[in-house]
Amino acid sequence: MSKNDIEIRALKLNKWANLFMAFAGIVAALLSHSDAILVDGLYSAVNVISAIIAIRVAKRVNQPPDRSRPWGYAFEESIYVTFRSLVLLGILLFAALASTNKIFTYLTGGSVPELVFGPIVIYAVSMVIICLGLALYHRRAYAKSGKKSTILRAEAKAALVDAAISAGTGIALMSLPYLQDTSLAPIVPIGDAIVVLIMVVVIIWQPLGLFRSALAELAGASAPAAVHLAISRRAKELASDNGYRFLRAAVQQAGRTRFAVIYVNPKKPVSAQQVDKFWRLLNQQLSEDGGLVRCEVVITEIPEVDAT
Repeated sequence: MSKNDIEIRALKLNKWANLFMAFAGIVAALLSHSDAILVDGLYSAVNVISAIIAIRVAKRVNQPPDRSRPWGYAFEESIYVTFRSLVLLGILLFAALASTNKIFTYLTGGSVPELVFGPIVIYAVSMVIICLGLALYHRRAYAKSGKKSTILRAEAKAALVDAAISAGTGIALMSLPYLQDTSLAPIVPIGDAIVVLIMVVVIIWQPLGLFRSALAELAGASAPAAVHLAISRRAKELASDNGYRFLRAAVQQAGRTRFAVIYVNPKKPVSAQQVDKFWRLLNQQLSEDGGLVRCEVVITEIPEVDAT
């Protein structure tokens, strides 16, 4: 089985698991009157849609450049992560507003529905087991597929976050009855809403971080320093071995794919055929060293990027 097949199989399993969790979350929310459980179910629903898109992206991301996509399809992975992060941020914002409104209703004398705890226990335990299993499966698939799939890495983190949400929600909600005889008794009717707000504060940093990194990739930011340094060092070695003086490298990353422009100055006259040979060698060696790299060679004597 190829690395791409491993990735796609994991994403298909992720789709069906999250479909079940979304359905279970909505049913449990209706039975328990819990907004926190509803948020958890909606989170799983987003994961279903994301998995469907991710499968399509995973099938296309390794395709070679063509007339319509001269740089290949790698940026679809960054677009996917951006979309997924924005949708999750939207759900968290909706949950925060709904919970704030519930608290306001209670404080102004309105009535709020009482929680039914039976469905909450069954749901929380089931979801934690499923999510932890998914996270472990995605991590193994990530390792087997070469540790290059940004999609699998994101899904593994999402499954862990979902497990934490389900566990935290279940524990917090089931603790509410024990507050009846304490000084915190007044907040018991809106404990569900308070749990949602705490969930939002804890969870929101994960999609925000993914959104920032994916947006930086789409904006053309330089690849992480470690990636840039590794490619530059390898390109410098290959250039020296093949009669070129390495000047600099411009490296960008989109998901699992790195784009590198290598600027070199030949030590002696070279033919187009020799430059092509060096270009093919760079692409082969850089990809073997650090995942898929699409490399271009620029012959120049200008040592700095901003030189004129």
